[in-house]
Amino acid sequence: MADDEILVSCRFYFEADGITDKQILEVSGLTSETPAAGGDKVLGSGKQAVNLRQAAPTRTKFSPVTVKVVATTNKDLYGWYDSCNKNSGGRSDWSANRKGASITVYDQAGDEKARWNLVNAYPTKYEGPKLEAGANDVANETITLVHEGIVREK
Repeated sequence: MADDEILVSCRFYFEADGITDKQILEVSGLTSETPAAGGDKVLGSGKQAVNLRQAAPTRTKFSPVTVKVVATTNKDLYGWYDSCNKNSGGRSDWSANRKGASITVYDQAGDEKARWNLVNAYPTKYEGPKLEAGANDVANETITLVHEGIVREK
C-alpha cells in the first residue's frame, strides 16, 4: 500500500475513438456485477434432510455509464449519439458506430494515474445543458453509454 497513490485533486477526461479531450464533471455507473446463481437459496434436499446449496457464477452484467462533460462549441458527442440512433426505415446504425471509450484520471503533473476502458460503447441518451439566465454554472452535456464490458487498465 505504500506505493498506492490516492486519486485526489485530479483531472478526469473522457475519450471515445475520435472524440477526445472531454473534461469530465461527473461519471456514474462504472459497475460490473456477476450475480451468483443459487446464492443463499436452498436448491434441494437429500437424505436425512440435508439441504443442498450451491452458489455458482452467472453471466456478467454491466450498468449503463453516465458521463457529464463540460460543454464546448464542438458537437462531436451529439453527432455520435445522432449517428447511433437514427431510425432509417427500421434500421439504426448503432452497431456500426460502437466505439472503444475510456475514462482517464491524470494527476496535477499531467501523468496518467487510472483508466477505465469501455468495450464497444454507444450512446443511448443525450442531454444538453440546463440554460438559466443569471446562472454562473459551466454548461454541460451528458451522455448515457451502454457497452460490452469494463476493463480497469491502470
